[in-house]
Amino acid sequence: MMKLSVTIFRAFVVVAAMGVISSCVSKKKYEEAVNKAAAEKSSLESSLAEAQEESERLKSEMAQLEQNLNMSKEEIAQLSETVKVNNTKVAGLQNAITEAFETYDQSQINVEERDGKLYITMANSILFDSGRDRLKSESKEVISTLAEVFKANQGLNILVEGHTDNDPVVIHKAKYKDNWQLSVARSLNVVRELEKMGVNPARMTASGKGDTQPIASNDSDEGKIANRRTEFVVAPKIDGLYRMYKDGFEGSTSGR
Repeated sequence: MMKLSVTIFRAFVVVAAMGVISSCVSKKKYEEAVNKAAAEKSSLESSLAEAQEESERLKSEMAQLEQNLNMSKEEIAQLSETVKVNNTKVAGLQNAITEAFETYDQSQINVEERDGKLYITMANSILFDSGRDRLKSESKEVISTLAEVFKANQGLNILVEGHTDNDPVVIHKAKYKDNWQLSVARSLNVVRELEKMGVNPARMTASGKGDTQPIASNDSDEGKIANRRTEFVVAPKIDGLYRMYKDGFEGSTSGR
């Protein structure tokens, strides 16, 4: 009986409170406020659900990325062995090139390894007359020697870069408007000659740098002579390494 009295009393208080609210706020405004609150609540619940879904998706992707990036011991060993083999190829080629041109002045032909690549630098005086793009007749022997070494060392990519000093083009001005075009023409002629001598063209790329990468000051004749050069940048093919990383990356995103 006591519990019933308390319940009735509470009901009376609620009714009284509603009466007070009703007397202060119109029924229309009250309903508008209730509806607005309900809409905001629904919107917040929807946003929360979307945020939770996005969070779960990101967690799943992160876990997959971690799984693919954590290479196994066998894969690491394979990668290490590939790097060793490539370094051995570069070292062997360096020795072969150095031996093939041992009678030449080092200022004319220089061979050095940098960052896993072999750089063979030839003075343009060996290959071209000043301001011209056609190979000198006596350069054929040099290029032939280089071609034989390249053919004996497969699995290497060859980038042929032409470089000039900063003197403007004069002799072929109608044909080449600047040193950039002249340097490209020179490197392309070298690549074509190597191809004639049996080097696979798929291994080679012709590139011209003009006077953008000097190795000495163009303020002196000696510096300009040093800058007029053709560089052969030789590097191991990295297709296998690229595929290894590419496959891992695609595996981490294929589940989207």
